[in-house]
Amino acid sequence: MRQIGLRAVPFTEEQFRAIEEKAAAHGLSVLRLDAKESYPEDVLKDCELLMGYFPKEMVKKAEHLKWMQSASAGVDKLCDPEMYPNHEVVLTNSSGSFGIAIAEYLLTGLLMLMRHMPAYLDQQKQHIWKHVPGDIGSIYGSKVTVIGLGDLGGNFAKRMKALGATVTAVKRTLTAKPDYVDALYTNDKLIDAVKDADVVAMCLPGTPQTEGMVSAEVIAAMKQGAILLNAGRGKTLDQAALVENLKNGHLGGAVMDVAVVEPIPADDPIWDLPNLIITPHISGNDNDGLNARLMFEIYMDNLDRYFAGKELRNVIDLKKGY
Repeated sequence: MRQIGLRAVPFTEEQFRAIEEKAAAHGLSVLRLDAKESYPEDVLKDCELLMGYFPKEMVKKAEHLKWMQSASAGVDKLCDPEMYPNHEVVLTNSSGSFGIAIAEYLLTGLLMLMRHMPAYLDQQKQHIWKHVPGDIGSIYGSKVTVIGLGDLGGNFAKRMKALGATVTAVKRTLTAKPDYVDALYTNDKLIDAVKDADVVAMCLPGTPQTEGMVSAEVIAAMKQGAILLNAGRGKTLDQAALVENLKNGHLGGAVMDVAVVEPIPADDPIWDLPNLIITPHISGNDNDGLNARLMFEIYMDNLDRYFAGKELRNVIDLKKGY
């Protein structure tokens, strides 16, 4: 029997039942796989559709596969056409599920740095009551540059604008400027876009074109004391240049939810930089109820489109990586 394979998706039992009912109405059954269990490599052999996170060797054995939807927005690890049983497989992602949560994460990290919260947390552990020296920053009246204006970048830009910042955005192609953006640049004008910014937020996907995009040259062009945020992909940033510019005081601070190598080795000196907030790639956590609900809604909409023979949402070009 034709199957839909689900693995490592954060759906509730009610949501699973809704998928099963929709599948049954179109002659498919649902195969639910636990990410903690081991299965034969050919367990997906009858799957026409996949949703979730699957090992590459499993996907290759899904000989009847037509469509696979990733539970994540980033698909840089899924763009190798050789991992699929044929070149007709359509890959979609869950873009639209995580933008709100990650924008709030970036906002949290930015305010923590502007208000010296890491230093105050250290003082709390030591039972110290005193003012931390240094200027206090404010989003209101600041200049914020957002690199990448997709779901994540757009959500963050909206929040910065609502809090009184002047927002500059950078994207691949020049389009009509959204009302929550004050100035719009293309990637080739990146240095111009960051040079006056108090805050630079990286919201980039991982593609060959974005690798190393925020280079040592770009970081050097940023103003003294600027704050850099990255919740996109680690390889889009020259991490060594970030470290150097945090050490020498050119940058005022940074937030990293992603890194070039994940996990960051325990002995990497980057852990000990006082003006850097590091989190282990959790800004778009699947355990966030909002993320899970939006992911489910996007998938159900795509299921309806698939069964109706309509174009799917969030189709990925494997050559471009987005």
